[in-house]
Amino acid sequence: MSKRSLGVVFFPAFDWAISPAHPEREERLLYTQDQLREEGLFDLPGITEYKPGVATYEDIERVHFCLPDVERVCSASHLASAGGAIRAGELVLSGERERAFALVRPPGHHAMRVAHGNRGFCNVNMEAVMIENLRRRFGPLRVAIVDTDCHHGDGTQDIYWNDPDTLFISMHQDGRTLYPGTGFLPECGGPGALGRTVNIPLPPGTGDEGYLYVTKNVVLPLLEA
Repeated sequence: MSKRSLGVVFFPAFDWAISPAHPEREERLLYTQDQLREEGLFDLPGITEYKPGVATYEDIERVHFCLPDVERVCSASHLASAGGAIRAGELVLSGERERAFALVRPPGHHAMRVAHGNRGFCNVNMEAVMIENLRRRFGPLRVAIVDTDCHHGDGTQDIYWNDPDTLFISMHQDGRTLYPGTGFLPECGGPGALGRTVNIPLPPGTGDEGYLYVTKNVVLPLLEA
């Protein structure tokens, strides 16, 4: 039995891919979904699979200024992916589940405040759309985002650069060696939110031991503080 109730939201985007041979294609999450089912994850009491909701254009425009317009920035898959993230947040804040995990695509953390097409496979910032939807529904929330992607979450940093109620922590490969070439220590937030952006650039090849060390000695103390 799961120690804490968990909701898992899946949206593999069956009909959306950058190209048939690109890493960002349908199989990316379909394989993950199959593996979790083969391992019997959803047979455990306390773990439940949920379908995503669908974000609205209003949800997107609460975060982004879209050029030339929101209809041409967002496909139906983007709206469902963002809706999956929103669903995961709602499960927790409503008290239905203690924890939630959204396995959704297309991805989003490179999408900046001004969205005008694809940046690093990202058109829409899913976590930001989720956070702002939840703030609208549940009132003011202090939120921490911990981004563990190999690439720096430059879009999320851009969106929350001046927000004192959002702590953005990014662990990523050193921007001198990898796209998008950002995420350095001096990037620590705007004048009204200084210290609310924390970048932890890591050497290429950093493995589990390095990530766990940083989590224990930097990330968890920051979250506790």
